[in-house]
Amino acid sequence: MGESTKKQTEVINQQIKDLVGIYRTVVGRLGMSENEFWIWYALIVMGGSYTQQDICLMWSLSKQTVNTIISNMVRKGYASLEAIPGTRNRKEIHLTETGKAYGESSVLPIFDAEQRAMEKLSYDERRVCSLTFGRYIGLLKEEMNASPSESGR
Repeated sequence: MGESTKKQTEVINQQIKDLVGIYRTVVGRLGMSENEFWIWYALIVMGGSYTQQDICLMWSLSKQTVNTIISNMVRKGYASLEAIPGTRNRKEIHLTETGKAYGESSVLPIFDAEQRAMEKLSYDERRVCSLTFGRYIGLLKEEMNASPSESGR
C-alpha cells in the first residue's frame, strides 16, 4: 500500500468519524439515541410504509434494537403497528398524529440543515461524492468479507 493510499484512507476514516460525530452531537441534544433518530428519520423524511424488518435492513440495526425502539414509540403513543394481511407476522409501523408532530419537530430541522449543506455543493459534486462513496463501501464490504488468503494476506 502506497503512502498516498494510506493517507487517503486515514483522511476518509477521519471524515466518517467527523460525520458520525456531527449526528451524535445533534441527536444527543434531542435526548434520543442515534438508532432512535434514524428510525424517526426513515418514518418522517423518507416517507412510505415500513416494517421493523425494513428498518433493520435500511439502517443495519439489529431486530432487537428496532423492536425495543418501536415498542417504546408505541408505548408513548407515537406509533402503532398494523398487521400486513397475507404475511405471517409482519406489521407496518404507522405514526400517530402525536408521533408525527414529535418526529417532525425532532428530525426536520436536521434534514433541513442537510439539504442546505447539500445545496451548497454542485450537482456534479453531490453525484461524484455519492457514487464514489457508494463504490468504496461496496469494495470495502467485499474486502472485509474475503478470507485472509483472498485479500492478499
